[in-house]
Amino acid sequence: MKTEDYLKTIEVNQEGDTVIMNRNTSPIRPLSDQDIVDAVLATPFNQYPEDEEANFIAAYANYAGLDPRNVAVANGSDEWIQKLIIQFGRGGVLAVDPDFFMYQDYANQLDFPFFQVESEKDFTFTLDTIIGALDEFKPSLFFLSNPQNPTGQQFSEEFLQRLADETAERDITFVIDEAYIEFGQDYQRPDNDNVLFIRTLSKIYGVAGLRVGIAFGQGPRFNKLKEINHPYPMNSVSLNLASKLFEDTKRLDEWVNYQREIKQELQEAFDQVADLVTVIPSATNFVFIFGDLVPDLDQYLADNGFVGRKYADGKMANAARYSVIDSAEYPKLKATIKAWREQIED
Repeated sequence: MKTEDYLKTIEVNQEGDTVIMNRNTSPIRPLSDQDIVDAVLATPFNQYPEDEEANFIAAYANYAGLDPRNVAVANGSDEWIQKLIIQFGRGGVLAVDPDFFMYQDYANQLDFPFFQVESEKDFTFTLDTIIGALDEFKPSLFFLSNPQNPTGQQFSEEFLQRLADETAERDITFVIDEAYIEFGQDYQRPDNDNVLFIRTLSKIYGVAGLRVGIAFGQGPRFNKLKEINHPYPMNSVSLNLASKLFEDTKRLDEWVNYQREIKQELQEAFDQVADLVTVIPSATNFVFIFGDLVPDLDQYLADNGFVGRKYADGKMANAARYSVIDSAEYPKLKATIKAWREQIED
């Protein structure tokens, strides 16, 4: 899927009472008007943002429990994906199917080979199948989102460590995309030198419009990735606004808890029909469902003002994905799903 094709899938007429559930972003923003004013007024637009970049990296690393020397920033995790493919993807890029479509889009832009590992019918993935693909396609770069996009499942420590070891043996750069990790469970990360990690502030932190992407790792590959980062990779305003999030860690913890709570409400809303459609337990800010009745449920929700992400072709034709909404919207969503169930059972 190309970027323009994806954008068409999330075009929605937002007039009236339509509730958008197809963008995987926060329904509200984490910063107050005064926070924004303070951050902007504190920004020295006449200077390059060395200090702003260093301050943000230090604040983020401290909150996330990372060594700031092993952290770098860019304009969204999308930019890191593109840079990773530029540096490591010439021999071929491998991803699982389904996964984040931009892995393929950026590989196509650079005319690098792109390969996919098909999921099982229940949208799970097996180690043997992935390892087999490493040998069959011999890629130089392997992407895997964890938690997984679009299914929401989180892979185990053992699963990821095995892949880290197998890719290291084959001299493959292994990228774990942790865009949604704050909604899942923390885990013991592989420390192999061939493993790199990317994150974003777009999801649980609720600032998608600031375009803040994080990369972290260690060793020669991480250094090679940083070689092509811009001297000033982000603008001062975005960096200062992002840093504002981390000034008051108690308030930030409360914000993170709010995000996790509305994700739990989303899961509970769809668990009402878990015996009629398959609802994958989610470690993200969305819920992925599939089954023969999903197209009917998706249409019913859309007719009642809840617009999710519907997939049009192939094995995804009977699947849909719905992202978090503000807590005030959940009573209506739950009632709507319940009404659909009653209609089906009549």
